[in-house]
Amino acid sequence: MPDGTRLIIAASQKDLIAAIKSGLERKSYIESIVSVTRPADAENKLARNSANIIVWDMDEFPTNHSLTKSLQSRNTVYVIYTSLSSGKYSLLPQSGNDVFLQKPAVFTPITTTRFVSTITDQVSTMVTRQKPPNMRDLVKMVGTNDRQKIIAIGSSTGGTNALEDLLKRLPPDIPPTVVVQHMPSGFTKLFADRLNALYPQEIREAQSGDFLMRGRMLIAPADRHMRLVQQQGKLAVECYVGTRIHGVMPAADILFESVAKILGKNAVGVILTGMGNDGAKGLMHMKMAGATNIGQDEASCVVYGMPKAAKELGAIEREYPLDKIPDVMLRLSRG
Repeated sequence: MPDGTRLIIAASQKDLIAAIKSGLERKSYIESIVSVTRPADAENKLARNSANIIVWDMDEFPTNHSLTKSLQSRNTVYVIYTSLSSGKYSLLPQSGNDVFLQKPAVFTPITTTRFVSTITDQVSTMVTRQKPPNMRDLVKMVGTNDRQKIIAIGSSTGGTNALEDLLKRLPPDIPPTVVVQHMPSGFTKLFADRLNALYPQEIREAQSGDFLMRGRMLIAPADRHMRLVQQQGKLAVECYVGTRIHGVMPAADILFESVAKILGKNAVGVILTGMGNDGAKGLMHMKMAGATNIGQDEASCVVYGMPKAAKELGAIEREYPLDKIPDVMLRLSRG
């Protein structure tokens, strides 16, 4: 990680400030941590100190998006917004360099430990993102105006085995692929790491700022929604804590809707085995934007819930047996 990261905490809640400092002040890549307790001080410090990362408590300070946007246009600045609720953050325009972390209502030893772990992981991710990509990765990155179509997949019950079956039949140089697989917290990284060890494609649990690339599959982390964003002219993902959709987080609907908004017809949607109806509405957004969507057929599903819901809504063009889907995905991605 690069040294010299400067962090400013815009908050007055002592427990919040203490928690952030306890998790970060001994990290080798942190140059300084400054806290401000008034909006006027925040504006002055942010403008003068050229902060790399800003932690902004939305419950205490009015959100000055024009200020942070101005700073981001002149420097590589990441903003971590905190609040007791995600409602305020959902109203902000998203830049791809902003994330939301929900703070605990009360800072107890347990909630503080969890919050410190979350914010430390997020800051570490942001610090890593400050390193410029190497030339090989830069060539493989995908922009919104590229001809390369991306593949967006949603799956749930039975989906882990289904995804593994797909990867067995796909070439190493797969189209850029993003996946929402419903899993318990903590298991998506283990799952992604296992697949990455077994198959030639690059498979990883997604983190905010990860770019879409040929040969790469990004799997949404458990307990965080994942959506597509534009970053530095390229396609990347943002992973954030939000409201559960259909009782789940991550939700395929969130991913699919972002794909529809950013890529339009330049995408392929795939809905695999799973319980419930997550993904159906998102696929309809993709279809209306011009994308082509397919589903797994009932005979090859462990649970024919999510594909059925998408089919009944009219969001998919056709269903296929699981062993036929890889060839269809590749054909559609080249079309």
